[in-house]
Amino acid sequence: MFENEKLNDLKKIYVDSEKKQEDFNKIQQRLNTKPFNWKIPAVIIAIACISLFLVGTFPQKQQITSDDMDSSALQAVYFMQWEGNPESIFQAGVRKVKNEETLKEIETALQQFQQTDIKIEDPYIQQSYRLSFKDDQVMRIQEYPGSEVTYYRNVDTGEIYLLSENSLQEIINLHEPADRTLSLIIGIVFLTLAMIATSKVKKKMRDPDDPKRYIPMHSTYWQSVVEILTLLILILLISASQLHLFVLISFLLLTALINILLEVKHGKNKWRIFQFVLVKVYAGVYIYIFLWPLI
Repeated sequence: MFENEKLNDLKKIYVDSEKKQEDFNKIQQRLNTKPFNWKIPAVIIAIACISLFLVGTFPQKQQITSDDMDSSALQAVYFMQWEGNPESIFQAGVRKVKNEETLKEIETALQQFQQTDIKIEDPYIQQSYRLSFKDDQVMRIQEYPGSEVTYYRNVDTGEIYLLSENSLQEIINLHEPADRTLSLIIGIVFLTLAMIATSKVKKKMRDPDDPKRYIPMHSTYWQSVVEILTLLILILLISASQLHLFVLISFLLLTALINILLEVKHGKNKWRIFQFVLVKVYAGVYIYIFLWPLI
């Protein structure tokens, strides 16, 4: 008797057909969703890590001393302000000597170096140089301004030299003044294209039911968390010395990939996916063109 009453009560419960169909669709979607295979990305990441380890453990080039400064011709000169190890132009704030005339002037200045026993107390490093010679030898020196002469310190041997005439910085500034015209032109063109692309994405991101409103930029709060962490870590990266362009691009692409995977799982909006890529590419190019020489 009691069980019959329960059965009758259950039959009287109203079932919303739309809610029932929605729950059925969610269950069906879960059944049709294929599990994500992490093996292939894991192998790719492992190969990338091994490759970076091998590159980082390559033998260092032989360092050159004062006795060998005039025994080989200069091949390249990388330099940056203040203390650092300028290895390539893909490091923040690093420039490279471009023409042969400047290299010859620097070679002449190197031959005029005079070794000294003067100890520089509390030195102010004005420039850091990395000199690559044609016999695969490398010399790293730091420039210290003096009242009448310019001092140089060999980073690897600790030897101090002085130069009474034009400093290396004056030679480079005379023959190769900083020219940012090309970078500004590229920046203006890129910003124009980015504005056009952003405008198109915004149009596609409007709510179909109310065109005056935009749909949320993120389909899940985890995407907002990723963007906030991206901004904080990006500030830390930029403030760090010797930042390499590969590190910056890899970090931006990684954060974009994380948000794309979250979007595929939760929102599946292709214009959101395009927006994540556009924002990261925009940030990378903007930093490289406008902030890179100043970092």
